[in-house]
Amino acid sequence: MEAPLPPIGVVVAAPEGAWEPAVHSLLRQSLPPASITVVTPTTTSTTTPATRSAAAPADGPPDLRPHFVPCTPGTAAGACAGAARATRAPYVAFLHGRDEALPDWLRRLARAARDGAGLVQCGTLRVRADALVEGIALTPGLDGAAYAVRRDLLGTSGRTAARVMVPRLLVRRRTDDSATTASAARAAGSGLVRDAHLTPRVDEPPEEAAGRGRAPDLVSVVIPVRNGALTLPAQLRALSSQTRIGPWEVLVVDNGSTDATREVAEKARPDLPALRIVDAHERPGESYARNRGIAAARGDFVAFCDADDVADPGWLAALADAAPDADLIGGSLDSSVLSPVYADEQPAPMTGQTDFLPFARGANCAAWKDVLTTIGGWDENYRGGGEDMDLSWRAHLCGYRVGYAHDARMHYRLRAELTSLARQKWNYGRSGAQLYAAYRHAGFERRDHRTVLANWSWLLLHAPDLARSPALRRRWIRYGARLSGFLAGSAERGVRYL
Repeated sequence: MEAPLPPIGVVVAAPEGAWEPAVHSLLRQSLPPASITVVTPTTTSTTTPATRSAAAPADGPPDLRPHFVPCTPGTAAGACAGAARATRAPYVAFLHGRDEALPDWLRRLARAARDGAGLVQCGTLRVRADALVEGIALTPGLDGAAYAVRRDLLGTSGRTAARVMVPRLLVRRRTDDSATTASAARAAGSGLVRDAHLTPRVDEPPEEAAGRGRAPDLVSVVIPVRNGALTLPAQLRALSSQTRIGPWEVLVVDNGSTDATREVAEKARPDLPALRIVDAHERPGESYARNRGIAAARGDFVAFCDADDVADPGWLAALADAAPDADLIGGSLDSSVLSPVYADEQPAPMTGQTDFLPFARGANCAAWKDVLTTIGGWDENYRGGGEDMDLSWRAHLCGYRVGYAHDARMHYRLRAELTSLARQKWNYGRSGAQLYAAYRHAGFERRDHRTVLANWSWLLLHAPDLARSPALRRRWIRYGARLSGFLAGSAERGVRYL
């Protein structure tokens, strides 16, 4: 029999006065907090918080009304440390006032603390003021982390305990929080890190989430496009032939096209009466266009495809059929129709991927809209590749289920022109280093030294392929551009991902 989960009190650092988002999220925890203490300039203990509309869990304490501790910006750190010591629960966790803890945050911390750990920390999902993702913080340090400490270790020195990393993104944190808020929230933990001997270990992998068990009410298909007038007609014709039964719409998101893309989309309206054109000309980037599509989507389930591919007739039906069992879904890519001469470049299915966690490719995926909103949408910091891996991995680490629908087939077009191919592979290499910098502490491993040496040695030994045949030249450029991207990305991110 497993040991019971230790109770955890929570201290909310809100030296600038905004504490409602954190408290609201605490009232929705699957494991209710033992207590809530808010350190804030909005002082009086008689304050009645406007949070009772978010009812406490039925099996939780009858009254989770916060206790307020007054502070000034200069005294906030000391007030948070004092509130932690005054907490009666064996563990105390810390949030920023504008944090949103995901529903399983306290339960995951408590599970990791069950054997008496001294410090338990998890990653945070960093979101901008517009609620879109800016990145993740998942490092051994306390900067950016959400954490809990064992209360009896506070104010002591020389004691030994475990320092446990929960490799999950369990808190949404605003990137525009002040330094005062951040320093106040990590005050008690910093003292513990300084005065105790903490031995590191990683918590067990997260359990697989359960699906929601229902079909979508309305599906929105989002197509980001920039100067796609030549290929978009074939994709729109394919969408007009879908076998999907049930309501759905198509959103052509124009990312600043200067050709006849809009005219092409308008001509498709007779066959796709629910088609809409969404303007996204403000800045280039597929992730930006997809985020604009999500914001405009009326459906509760959003599918993504590209303007230069062609959907199989059963594509959308297969994604919708998989929706009850997963939160984010990837489909299959088949290059045999649009790029038959490049059979050796066929993208691997999700079941054959070997990088860290499975991921749904951006050219063929779908997700529930509320999931996309919770995890912050597509990360616009990834340019030219890697954004689909990041989206899927964030979903995994936020506790969502990522599934695969093999029958959701998209006919995929590979790059034919060598300059375009080289640019694509170089961007993929750069994004690999970016992903490693973000996810290495969650288990994403770089290639070992032998593999790196073998890859670069192959590139040197096969340099004569550039003059032998078009097929060999193409293969060398693919590999060389990607390895060069690894180098460039490593220099940009300050990591060794070669």
